[in-house]
Amino acid sequence: MTRFLLFSLVLASLTGPVSAQGFTRIESESQFVELAVGKTLYLGDTTALAQNDGRLIVVFKGKEITGSWAWKEGYFCRVLQSYSTKEDCQLWEYDGEDFQVTRDKGAGKVFLYTLEP
Repeated sequence: MTRFLLFSLVLASLTGPVSAQGFTRIESESQFVELAVGKTLYLGDTTALAQNDGRLIVVFKGKEITGSWAWKEGYFCRVLQSYSTKEDCQLWEYDGEDFQVTRDKGAGKVFLYTLEP
């Protein structure tokens, strides 16, 4: 029993952080840029596009909302100009197809962006 527990702990320490649904946290800005920047992401009838120059374009209920984004201490942080001027830093995870996003540095509402509508 002790060997099994020790083996399990060692195995867990060798793998990256993975949530129960198979999502792996995006840890760096370069990883985020590679996976998400320049790609239209879909959430129902909402779309989001993070651009290389730090601009963010969201279409929500048919209305275009612009903003800015930056990578800060392991989080995607965004400010939407005409919607809410409060910065929201979000934890982003990826499973190879979809992005699971948790607002408020991983303590808030969770939603799922897809690469296909």
